[in-house]
Amino acid sequence: MTIRTLPGLLGFISVLFGSGNAIGAEPLNLVANPLPTLVAEDNEPARINVLISQALKAIDLPATLHIDRPAFSGSGLLTGKYNGEYAFLSLNDKRSDFLYSDAYLPVNLYLASRKNSLEDISHFSHIRNGRVAAENRLANTPPLRLIKAVSWVRNPTVFDSFKQLSEQRAEYLLEDELLLREFNRMLAENKELPLFSTPEPILQASLHLSIRSDTPNAAAKISAFNTYIKLAQQNGTYNQVLGISWLAKDVNGDGVADWITSAKVAHTTSTTDALTNAFHLDATAPSAASQFIVDGEVVPDWQAVQTKLANSPQTARKSYLDHEVYKNMMNRW
Repeated sequence: MTIRTLPGLLGFISVLFGSGNAIGAEPLNLVANPLPTLVAEDNEPARINVLISQALKAIDLPATLHIDRPAFSGSGLLTGKYNGEYAFLSLNDKRSDFLYSDAYLPVNLYLASRKNSLEDISHFSHIRNGRVAAENRLANTPPLRLIKAVSWVRNPTVFDSFKQLSEQRAEYLLEDELLLREFNRMLAENKELPLFSTPEPILQASLHLSIRSDTPNAAAKISAFNTYIKLAQQNGTYNQVLGISWLAKDVNGDGVADWITSAKVAHTTSTTDALTNAFHLDATAPSAASQFIVDGEVVPDWQAVQTKLANSPQTARKSYLDHEVYKNMMNRW
């Protein structure tokens, strides 16, 4: 059984919009705020930029992706300079004059610490009065502004937040799982132990595409994007773009998370231990009924998975964080 991928998607879009390039002639101007390894420029790793570019190309939606600071992106959305956002964070209030896609990437926020085990921590009140480093993009959102149990150490960038923790000016760090994974990967490269973190996210949010509602065919464009994302999450595209060996998501609607991978990403172990580090795209949990899906194809068991992955890269990739930027921090860790 093979999950339908791009040809089926394009057929759906043709029906949705009719013949020709009806999805939109004028390129959209979409904006996002900089975020290391996800939204970046100057040839830096930019996984969200890659994902969104692939999605818009697949659905034949011309757009220019801009990166701007929050103050300028906000004013640009108000004045019409930008037609929407390609990494809208659901912790922020939605605008009534924009349409929003389904969540295309979870934002799982964990508390992390250099020295303290957080195994029993599940709420901010469990670290009352603790100093928590967080970027402004998180700390200034409406839900986090309401949290008074901790003392926020606000920072303009991800690097500054990690630096606060590194220099022990903050006891804890609140950060997105994807960025914590990259920082821990860098620590491992430098033969350091990973950060302690809470066993579950302390807060969960998501990223969305938004388009101004008066944009021609706005609803249809959002629908086409949602369709592409649903397929890309289960055919190996997400594994390749995110650089993650295993993803987990309920693909067939049975309420159980399925295991998703690609033979084009690195697999450093052939045991099922690899599944313990899967990145979850939704809230479902795996069980004995979970399917294995390799590059869009459902395979019957772990042995068949290993056959599919026989020629996969076996060397772990380097952290996507800029090693030169973090060099002094690692040396002083």
